[in-house]
Amino acid sequence: MTAWIVLYIAASYLVGAVPFGYLAGRCRGLDLRKEGSCNIGATNAWRVLGWRWGAPVFALDFLKGFIPVFGALHWLPFLTGDSAGWDFNTAVVLVCFAVVLGHTYTCFLGFKGGKGVATTAGVLFALNPAVACTALATWLVLVGISGIVSLASILAAVAMIVAGWWMYPLAEGGSISSQVLYIAFFTLIGLLVIFKHRSNMARLFNGTEHSFYSKKSK
Repeated sequence: MTAWIVLYIAASYLVGAVPFGYLAGRCRGLDLRKEGSCNIGATNAWRVLGWRWGAPVFALDFLKGFIPVFGALHWLPFLTGDSAGWDFNTAVVLVCFAVVLGHTYTCFLGFKGGKGVATTAGVLFALNPAVACTALATWLVLVGISGIVSLASILAAVAMIVAGWWMYPLAEGGSISSQVLYIAFFTLIGLLVIFKHRSNMARLFNGTEHSFYSKKSK
C-alpha cells in the first residue's frame, strides 16, 4: 500500500471527523452534546435546532461519507493498478471504515461523535446503491409507521448487513473472493450503528423513546 493511499485514508478519517452537528449547534449558541438526546448527529440537530439546521447537517454528514468513497472508487485504481483485486478493494474498504469511524469517534471532540447513520448512508450510496436503497427503504417504512428514528436506524443497519451478505459473493472460482471485504464492512459498521444506539434501545424497551408523532416532538 503506497504512501498516497495511506494519506487518502487518513484524510478520509479527518473529513468524516468534521462535527457538522456540533458546529451548527455552536452557531446557535448551543452544545448538542448537552441538548436533546445529547448527540451531535443530524436527528438531534433537527430536533433541537429545527429543520432549517437539521437538514443541512444531514446533507453535510451524508456528503462527507459519499465524497471520500466516491473519490476512492475512481482514483485509487490509478494507484493500485487495478479496479477489482485485493489491493484495490482493501484500500476502498479502509476508506469506508475511516470515514464512518471519523464521524462516530471524531478526534475533534475527544473521540466522541455521532451514531453514524447519515455518514454511513453516504458511504453506501457511493459504494453500492442497491444496498443503500434496501437500507433506506427499511428506514423510511419504519419511520413512517412508528415515527421513531432510532428504531428505523437500527433495523436499517440490520437490513444493510443482510443485503450485503446477499449481494456479495464469499468465493469465486473456488477461492475466497476479495468481495468478502465488503461483507466485513457491512457487518461491522452495521453492528457499530446498533451499538451506538444502545441508549435508544434502553428507552425503546422502557417505552420512553421519542417519536416524531408525539406531542412533545411536535
